[in-house]
Amino acid sequence: MKEARIKKVLANMKKQGLTQIIVSDDDALVYLLGKTPGSAERLGVLFIKEDGSLDMFVNSICCFEAPEGVKLHLHQDGEDVLGELVLHADSGQLGIDKNWHAKWLVELIQRRPDIKAVHGSGPVDDARAIKDEEEKELLRKAGELDDKMLSFAVNQLGKGMTEAQLAKTIEDEFVKAGAGPMTEGQLAIYGANCAQPHHDPDSTLLKEGDAVIFDLFAPLNGYWCDMTRTVFYKTVSEEHRKVYETVKLAQQAAIDAVRPGVKLADIDKVARDIITEAGYGECFITRTGHGCGLTVHEAPECSFTSTDVCQVGMCFSIEPGIYIKDNVGVRIEDLVIVTEEGCEVLTKYPKNLIVVG
Repeated sequence: MKEARIKKVLANMKKQGLTQIIVSDDDALVYLLGKTPGSAERLGVLFIKEDGSLDMFVNSICCFEAPEGVKLHLHQDGEDVLGELVLHADSGQLGIDKNWHAKWLVELIQRRPDIKAVHGSGPVDDARAIKDEEEKELLRKAGELDDKMLSFAVNQLGKGMTEAQLAKTIEDEFVKAGAGPMTEGQLAIYGANCAQPHHDPDSTLLKEGDAVIFDLFAPLNGYWCDMTRTVFYKTVSEEHRKVYETVKLAQQAAIDAVRPGVKLADIDKVARDIITEAGYGECFITRTGHGCGLTVHEAPECSFTSTDVCQVGMCFSIEPGIYIKDNVGVRIEDLVIVTEEGCEVLTKYPKNLIVVG
């Protein structure tokens, strides 16, 4: 069990006025306990109370062994699954994990009308947003792998592969290098398809003058990295060169703005203002970044609506982009960790404009 992380969650519960929460998300359970029952559609939750008590309610089919300090409550298929949990909950507010199945939540509310279910992911999400030293090192290693995979990906251009074939080739290379299961495929996008930020790779073939977006992300030892680079094949037009240099300038300015105490909304504004001043404001259709750790997208969010403030240990992406429909798209993305003086950039692949072949 990760005692220091449990203490952070308890402190956050106090700050957020929560006396009891249910944690069901697998990644959150790994963060707190070092493992998860992997209960799938069955009940498998950690119940945390303000006094520090930890109770795990799990189906016996999961063969879950609770860490020391966690009381285990087992049930079997066909039994009253929520029976013990319903009795364990106190009257009043109960913080519910954002990913807990509605089938459990609805029944709990029906059986305990004295309980008011409220959003309860905050204490864990806020704890996870601040990476400890172990997590930082795992993120660095994931970043090193991403750099290697980006170099591999660029070297595949010109081999006659479709977007889908290249994406699969990159994914296979990630697996060979030791990456864990990926929740979605890699992004290798050509030409006008680049104007769709998350275009699903298809049968499109590469042609001269195309921009190529590589958005690569995979977990290594449980921690994800996420990096994007845009290169050009054989030639690059002056218009596309201008788009690229604008994104590069905006991305670096946003990175330079990262330091403790700065609002993430202000970091987004730095990138957005540069792109807007260059005449592409309406083509910046995404947020500037997102947190990364045990999942590829987690707190905090770097957007114009974010209420988060940079704190030492936060890890998030900086990935502004310009997307011109039926023409071109350019995105440059790095992961950063907030430090006392500014930030550490985890991904190192060059960002100068590259024309391949």
